Amino acid sequence: MKCLPDLRLCGRGHTSGHYAGEPKLWARNAVRHAHSTLLARNEIEKRQLMGRINGEMNPTEFTLSRPVSFSDLDLTRDEGGSATFTFEDLSLFFIWDPTKRLHLFSELDVVEQDEPSVPRRTFQTERLYGDLAALDWLNLRVGKFLTPVGRWNLIHARPLVWTTSRPLVTELPFDRFTTGAMLFGSRFPGTGTLTYSLYGQFTDQFDAEPEPQAVDRSVGGRLEYASLGGWSVGGSYLSFTDAGRWRHLTGLDTLWQRGPLELMGEFAVQEPTRGAGRQWGLYLQPVAEVLPKVYLVGRYEYFDQPAPEPAVNIGVLGLAYKPRPFIVLKGEYLFADHRTEESPPGVKTSFTILF
Repeated sequence: MKCLPDLRLCGRGHTSGHYAGEPKLWARNAVRHAHSTLLARNEIEKRQLMGRINGEMNPTEFTLSRPVSFSDLDLTRDEGGSATFTFEDLSLFFIWDPTKRLHLFSELDVVEQDEPSVPRRTFQTERLYGDLAALDWLNLRVGKFLTPVGRWNLIHARPLVWTTSRPLVTELPFDRFTTGAMLFGSRFPGTGTLTYSLYGQFTDQFDAEPEPQAVDRSVGGRLEYASLGGWSVGGSYLSFTDAGRWRHLTGLDTLWQRGPLELMGEFAVQEPTRGAGRQWGLYLQPVAEVLPKVYLVGRYEYFDQPAPEPAVNIGVLGLAYKPRPFIVLKGEYLFADHRTEESPPGVKTSFTILF
């Protein structure tokens, strides 16, 4: 095992989260990232947690050979309503690498049974897949995985996002999960990392749960360039069928980080091949560390829903406190010009821990 002792990075993979295959390839990529702002302390911790939560072979000092999990407790008070306390998430991760090139990953969510008409169940399978690593630029994933659209959906786990609420454009226009196969990999030009994914759903969704946008079959791709200068830009395309009708989604996203500042944003438009039903939206989210381990978070959202629902403007202002990389306390106020069921105005707080 190779290490960068001054940066607390150890492991077999490289910093892109894909498989290196050879130690010299990991070393080459690690040296490139060591000269960039991407290895600021907070980013190292985020990449370490991302490696555990998403089951990737990232260069971390943590072992991936045992189950890990995260839980989330929410206290919310929507405008015009009473305060509610919910146990939002308890996710369990099981990770196994039976061989050097075969990687198995599963995420199970504990189900809160609050609908008497729904058959009782204990767990929901969020993700279940296997990765076969061939080269840096060619790997195969088969199973149920996160749909590679934008950034928020790929981060996925609530310990790694800044707010309790989720932007509408990251959940309404597409199914968050795909059951099928994906080719993915990375290339390393001199100034950064170029990552791609090509995927499709050719069967019914495994252990499906209700989604705002149902998907029967799909094909899509994502391309992202991450610069060593602390910024990255990505593009996504997804074509899918819903009740036999084809729909198309196109998206752009970006991330910029410099010192205590971060700016992240996404844009997506989804429309049917023929007829009405077009929807599109965006968000822009700046974050600043105002005190040690205390972060000021703001977000502006716009989402134009299919008729007859009105377009909605949403603002979010909040704070996040991270006493440890794996513990986050969040509080925010969400306001909007129109109320939406998925993101109602009000006060939202949460306590999230990874263990």
